[in-house]
Amino acid sequence: MLYEAMKKFCLALTVVLVPAIACQSARAEFPERPIKIIIPYLPGGGTDIVARLLGPKLTEALKQPVIVENKPGAGGMIAVESMTKAPPDGYTMLIDSPGISMNPSLYRKVLYDPKALQPVAQVISYPQVIVVNPKVPVRNIKEFIAFAKDKPGQLNVATAGASSQLAGELFRLLANINFTFIPYKGSSPATTSVVSGDTDVMFSDIPSVAQHVNSGRVRLIAVSGDKRSPMMPDAPTAAEAGMPEYVIVFWYGIFVPAGTPADIVVKLNAALNRAVMQPDVVARLTALGVEPVNKSVESFSLFFWEELARWKDVVTRAKVPLNDE
Repeated sequence: MLYEAMKKFCLALTVVLVPAIACQSARAEFPERPIKIIIPYLPGGGTDIVARLLGPKLTEALKQPVIVENKPGAGGMIAVESMTKAPPDGYTMLIDSPGISMNPSLYRKVLYDPKALQPVAQVISYPQVIVVNPKVPVRNIKEFIAFAKDKPGQLNVATAGASSQLAGELFRLLANINFTFIPYKGSSPATTSVVSGDTDVMFSDIPSVAQHVNSGRVRLIAVSGDKRSPMMPDAPTAAEAGMPEYVIVFWYGIFVPAGTPADIVVKLNAALNRAVMQPDVVARLTALGVEPVNKSVESFSLFFWEELARWKDVVTRAKVPLNDE
């Protein structure tokens, strides 16, 4: 009788353990099929370039094809919404810029809940730069602030999305000056407007304006980062120019849907960290004026939630009108 009871117990235990073992085996084999990286913007932009640079390296590391898909719209939110609704299994990733941490504070109707995001890895960081049209008679931050105070609200600032706008809003708050923000649909038309003199100022990433700085079509005032840029070593940081509070280091990061198993997230983090640190990738990123980053899941997650809080505070203090789109 004891034998029969033990037999039944073992049979019951087998029924429980076999699926669990099978599940663990399946998890251990991740990935078993192609992985998709969604990009929230049009082809040719920074996130697109970086995603396509990392794709082949991830394919090599994970032994599965990595497919890149552009899904622009609604300030990047359509792509984020799409990713958060995908199965949390590691097969759908998103690459995004700081806009993903800014949009929840800038839009009345936000298409995603930040809690539906699982940060995986930060892949690059980069400073903003402040550039002006040469007709603006300023050459450094001190002169720029004095000029803006002398002509309140008369300086037109070209913006290309949430990142450049909030970089300008933070500067405006710290300097206690006023701008008129002129929105454009991308970095290229915004930069063109400053080059032509249609607008006066732009808070931009380095790749968008480097050729125009080098040619003299725009004048670089300062770099927002915590150190000088290797691409423009003669340009002082805002801190060096007398504005130590103005430190902005923007980034690109990889996300998956919340609820993705922790071991899969860690595996993707390791693959991304290896990919972004390969010598040919580092060389290409450096040429673009950005810096590769190697962070743990925990470190990037903490940083992301700090970014959400930081930009919400800026939007509130600057009284930025919410976008109704």
